[in-house]
Order: sequence, then C-alpha cells, then structure tokens
Amino acid sequence: MKWCFHTSLVLPRGQLNFVEQWPLMNPNELLFILASYLLFVLKIGPILMEGRPPVQIKGFLIFYNLFKVINSAVLTYTIFSYIIDNGLFPRKCEHDVLTLHFIASLYWKYMITKILDFFDTIFFVIRKKYNQVTFLHVYHHTFMVVMTWVCLKYDPSDHWAFLAFVNCVTHTIMYLYYAVAAMGPRFAKYLWWKKYLTMMQLTQFVLVIGVIVIKKATSECPIHTSLYWISLANLVLFIWLFVDFYNKRYSAKGSVPIGLACTKQVTE
Repeated sequence: MKWCFHTSLVLPRGQLNFVEQWPLMNPNELLFILASYLLFVLKIGPILMEGRPPVQIKGFLIFYNLFKVINSAVLTYTIFSYIIDNGLFPRKCEHDVLTLHFIASLYWKYMITKILDFFDTIFFVIRKKYNQVTFLHVYHHTFMVVMTWVCLKYDPSDHWAFLAFVNCVTHTIMYLYYAVAAMGPRFAKYLWWKKYLTMMQLTQFVLVIGVIVIKKATSECPIHTSLYWISLANLVLFIWLFVDFYNKRYSAKGSVPIGLACTKQVTE
C-alpha cells in the first residue's frame, strides 16, 4: 500500500527489526486502513446507501460470526498456552529470538482480528443500522487497532498477553451469541444469556486494569510508561462509556438488554 501515499508518515523504528518488515507495520499502511474505515462508516457509506434498501446478508453474517468464533477461540488457546508456560507475571525480561518471534507473531495475528472487527461497523452501514454506529462503537474499534499496532511495534512483551487473552475469550463468547442470533427468531429461546454479555465486557476491563497495574508495580521488566498510561486511561474511559450505555439502555424497569454497543451485531 506504499503507493497510496506520496508523503510518508515517518515514526521511530520499533524494537524488533524483523517486525518492521511485516505486512501492515508500515505506519502509512495502517493510516490508509484507518482513514478508509472512518471515511466509509461516517461519510461515504451512508451517502452510498441513501435511497437504497438495506443490504440483506443474513447468510453471510452467520458465516462471518462463526469465523470470528473460531478465530478468537484459536487465539485464546494459543495465548493461554503461552501464559501457562511463562506465567501471568513473568520475571524474565530477555527472550531468545524464537520466543520474541512467537510473541510478536501472536500480537500481529491479534491485531489482524482487531482490523477484521471493522466489518462489524461496515455491516451496520450497508444494512442501514446507523443507530449502532455510535461514538463508543467507532472509538472502541479504532483505538484497539491503533493500540495493538503500537504495542507490537514499541513494546512486544509479555505485559500485554493477558489483555489479548481475556479479550479473545470475550469475543469468542460474543460472536457465538451473534452467530446464533443471526440464524433467526426461532433460535431466540437459546439466547437467554444475552444480558450477561455487557457484564462480561465490563468485567474484562476491570481484570485487565488490575493485571497491568500489578505488573507495573511488581514486575522487574518495565512496561513502556506511555503505553501503560494510555492503555489505563482508555480502559477507564471504556468502563465509563459502557456503564453510561448500560444505565441508559437497561436501567428502565422491565427493559430487556440488547447487547453491547461496541461490537453488537444487529440480526433483525
């Protein structure tokens, strides 16, 4: 994608030279993807859909959600195996080349899943579910891609493994729900656990905050200071936004939870 930019965005080189050569690790490539995503979901997409009926993609939504289930489950298993072997709070600061390559490749695959999450929003737009394209939804997806890319480039360490693990667990369960919901109303009886999705997402943020704070305080291997404070601030922001969403949508007596604002797949 380098040909898309006449003026290159130049950033300091990352920690691992071999990562610099991987696809999408050029900042211009990432910028192109982010700009394309934001332009389409916020401007171009709604303009293109004006005067057109919503696109019907029920079958594809089922396939997409099942693919995300499998992808998230595989990453969950791989990251969990690494944590079991190396510990939740590893003390080893230096790794051999093979281990560094494994950690970095794992984070790269995780970053790709975050980019694929952009399709959640694209599906909202082409199905004209504009009420789902909220600030929380767009900001959450955009920040996760940027933060994962920055961590991979400048701090490809054990510190972020738990964040990736718990997020993959959450997404495995969430996209399983969305896959079943996409199958139609006759499967609604199997979705009684819908209300627990929001609680699970909030629990995820709290757990991640706890782990990275403990790591910062106790680990002999320093966390990148800027990334630590940026991630911590945004996790707190996510909690506030989700609690605000929950209060607005679920606090009314007799209201029925309708899923997560940030990644909810509308299946009507």
